[in-house]
Amino acid sequence: MCETDPKQTEDIQRINKLMDALALQREIDLDRRWQGLRRKILRIRRRQRILPFLRNAAAILLIPVLIAGFLYVRSLRNSMTPEAPVAQITVTAACGQISKIILPDLSEVWLNAGSALTFPQRFAGGRRTVRLSGEAYFAVKADANNRFDVRTDDSLTVSACGTEFNVCAYRGDTTLKVTLAKGQVEIDSPGRQKPAVLQQGQQLAYSRINRSFVCADINLYVETAWREGKLVFRRTRMTEIVKQLSRRFNAEIELTDQDLYDYEYSATFTTESLQEILSLLEKSAPICCRIVEPKQGLDFAYSKRAVTIRTKKNDER
Repeated sequence: MCETDPKQTEDIQRINKLMDALALQREIDLDRRWQGLRRKILRIRRRQRILPFLRNAAAILLIPVLIAGFLYVRSLRNSMTPEAPVAQITVTAACGQISKIILPDLSEVWLNAGSALTFPQRFAGGRRTVRLSGEAYFAVKADANNRFDVRTDDSLTVSACGTEFNVCAYRGDTTLKVTLAKGQVEIDSPGRQKPAVLQQGQQLAYSRINRSFVCADINLYVETAWREGKLVFRRTRMTEIVKQLSRRFNAEIELTDQDLYDYEYSATFTTESLQEILSLLEKSAPICCRIVEPKQGLDFAYSKRAVTIRTKKNDER
């Protein structure tokens, strides 16, 4: 019996294993496996490209949904909550001053001394309404769809769409005056069947005593020069001159003689002081003016400057 060489046996076993591995390798379809792997790689790449697009598309589609939801909630809230009232603003021009105001609609207003204007912080509801006590010149911004109304303490309403006019409605005056500089205005009062209509260069005088209207042509420069800081008198009665001087210079001026009431003056004053104006009046008429300067009271406040005007014949007595 022949003995087997161990090394030879080991080599034969190794060769058999290699033959088995080669047989298994020949059974594998490499081309089919490669095509399967390639399809898997393509699917992964396609998914990587589609996912960012889907995320962006979802974000874009979500924005209109959010906006629509916000608008719906806001409209629902507005329908359930009443609108907050609009704040009112009051501007006052002290005696001796002229103030200029720009309204919310960009209309311009010149406010004369001793006057007050009240208006809303913003105009709403299709009307532009302000309240006046005193005198003001209005340059109204044109707006055919929203009328501009000036209301006075007498419930008198001056209405326009876009024009320039002057309203003089001081408390204590027996007559209220509306002067039209440009365009057209309507003036209405309670109980009146239809409003009065003014044309350029006309003035309406409203009597607070008998509630009547009188319309007449006037000198526009005389009525509106005050907004330039001028005092213009054309055959003006002394009572009216005293009234305007009192407001301009914050003084208490008294006519002690009734004979002075019907005195008439024609003059134009620009930068003159009260003392200079009174001196000029004395030179043009037989009158005498005396000024009492302000005095400090017990409460440390100063009184108004006081002026008395009388005829020279009474002053000599």
